[in-house]
Amino acid sequence: KGKLHIVRRFEFVHARASMSVVVLDEATEKIHIFIKGSFERVKSVSRAGSVPNNYDSVCANLAREGCYVLAFAHKTLNVADLESIKEFSQDDLEADCDLLGLLVFRNNLKPDTTNAIAELKRGSTRTVMITGDNALTGVFIARECGMVPQGNRVLLGECRSPMEEVKWVDVDTMLPVDDIEPYLNDVGPDGFSTTDLAVGGAAFERLRATGAIDSLLLKIRIFARMKPMNKVECIEAHMKYGIIAMCGDGGNDCGALRAAHVGIALSDAEASVVSPFSSADRSINSCVELLRESRAGLATSFANFAALICYGQVMCGMVKMAGFYFAISLTQNLWLLIDGAIATGLMLAISMSGPAKRLAKYRPTSRILGPQMLASVGGIVLINWIFAAMAYVWLFQQEWFRCNEHATAEVDVKKWWLLGDNYEASILSFVSTFQFINNGFVFNYGYLYRARWYKNYALMLVWAFLMVFVSYMLLADPNQVGCAFRLNCGTPSVLEGLGFKKPTWTIEAYNNIQGHNVIPTGSRYKLWGYCLGNMAAANFWQLFVVNGPVRNFLRNRKPLERLRAKL
Repeated sequence: KGKLHIVRRFEFVHARASMSVVVLDEATEKIHIFIKGSFERVKSVSRAGSVPNNYDSVCANLAREGCYVLAFAHKTLNVADLESIKEFSQDDLEADCDLLGLLVFRNNLKPDTTNAIAELKRGSTRTVMITGDNALTGVFIARECGMVPQGNRVLLGECRSPMEEVKWVDVDTMLPVDDIEPYLNDVGPDGFSTTDLAVGGAAFERLRATGAIDSLLLKIRIFARMKPMNKVECIEAHMKYGIIAMCGDGGNDCGALRAAHVGIALSDAEASVVSPFSSADRSINSCVELLRESRAGLATSFANFAALICYGQVMCGMVKMAGFYFAISLTQNLWLLIDGAIATGLMLAISMSGPAKRLAKYRPTSRILGPQMLASVGGIVLINWIFAAMAYVWLFQQEWFRCNEHATAEVDVKKWWLLGDNYEASILSFVSTFQFINNGFVFNYGYLYRARWYKNYALMLVWAFLMVFVSYMLLADPNQVGCAFRLNCGTPSVLEGLGFKKPTWTIEAYNNIQGHNVIPTGSRYKLWGYCLGNMAAANFWQLFVVNGPVRNFLRNRKPLERLRAKL
C-alpha cells in the first residue's frame, strides 16, 4: 500500500520498439522493472520459461484480425544501492524479465478512409502503407480499406536481421513460399498481378542491401516494423519513380514527411513542424483534398499562362501590326480598359476557379510546350488572326467605308490617340477587345481538374459586365460612353448633321475628313455577330478539340508512356 517512486525511466525508442521504467516500492523497498513494447521485442527480453508455447501464434492471429498487440514484462532487481542503478544500461535492466501478458486494442478505420483510398486510386495514385506496426495488422487494415483488393493474395517477407535471407510466407495460410515469381506473374483481368507483397523492417533493409528492392518496390504494398530511418529510405526509393506524398501523425514520421515531395501532417504535434502541409482533419481524406486543390492549382496556373500568351499575341501581334500597317492606334481609354479591366480582371477571376469534385484519371499537363498547350494556344491565336483579317476584308467591301488618309505632317504627334479616328481603328478596337475578353473566358474550361466553368461566379460576373459594356459601345448610337473611347462618335457638329442629338459633353475634334467614325446601324449588328462568331469558334476549338472528344481520341490512339504500376 506504499507509494511507488520512479527511479529511472527509458522513453519509447522506435528503433527498440519498447520502453521501460524502474520503480521503487516504498512498502517493500523492492525495485521493479516494467517493460512495454511490441510483442516481438518483449519476447526477446523475456525468459523462455515465462513465454507460452503458443505465444507467437496467438499474437499473430490477433494481429491478423487487425488488433494492435502490446506485451508487458516485469522483473525484480536486487540491488542494495539506488545509485548503482544508474550504472546499468537499458539492455542490462531489461534482460531476463518475466512475461506478464498482452494488451490488445483495436483502432477501427474512420468512415471516410475506404472512400478516400478508392478516390486516390481513381486519380491514378498508388497508395502504400509504411508503418511501425506488425505486418499482419498492416495487411488486415490494407484489405479493410481497399488498399489491397479483396481476394488478392499477400506474401509476407521477413527475416530476423538484415544479415539473414528473406523468407516469404502466405499471410493467410502461413505456409512458406520458396519462389515468389510465379505468384507475381499470375496476372488478373486488369493486367496486373493478383499478388501483393508485404515486408518487415529487417527484410526491407536486406532487400536494399542486395539490390533486390529495385525490382520489388512497386509490388510491395505494406512496409511494416519500419524504423524512422527506414521510412526515409522507403520514401527516397519511391521518389525515383514519380511524385511522392507522405502523410503521418507521429514523431517517427518526421523524417519521411520532410524527405517526400509533399508532406502532410495529420496532427498538431512535431510532425506538423516539418511538414509543408498540416491538416486539422485527422483523416486520409486530407490527401484527397490536397491532390484536388493542387491539380486545380496547376491547371489554373496553366490557364492563366495560356490566356496571357493569347493576350500578348493579340496585343503585340495583331494590334501592333495593324497599327503599323494602317498608321492607326487604339485610344487612351481603350488601352486602360484592356490592360486595367479586361486583362487584370479576367486573370484574377480565372484564378478563383475551385477544384473538381472528383479526381480525374490523369493529372493535368505540366509541360508548358506540350502538345495540349501548343494546340490550345496555337489554335486560338490562329482563329483570332483569321477572323481579324476577314474583318478587314468585310470592311473594305462596305459602301460607307472611307480609307484612312494619313499625312504625317498634319498630325500632332503629341495627340497620338487621334490616330484612332477612323474605321480601320474602330474595326481593330472592337474585334481585338472581344478577343481579349474571350481569351480570359475560353481558358476557364477544364472540368476534369477544376469546377465547371459556370461555377466560377467571379469570372462569369466580370465576363458578363465586359460583354455588355463593349456590346453597348458597338451597338448603341453615339453616346457619352462610346465617345469617351472615341468609338462610334465624331465631332459634335458632324454628329448633329448626321441626324443624331447634339452631344452635351465635350468631344475633341476628329482627325479625319468626314469628322466621325460612326458605323451604320445594320453594319454594327453584323460586326457584333461576327465578333460573337469569332468567340464561338475559339470556344468550340477549346471545348471540343483541346479538352473534348478529339483529345480523348488522340490520347487513346497515342497514349503517353506512363509508369505501369498497380494502383
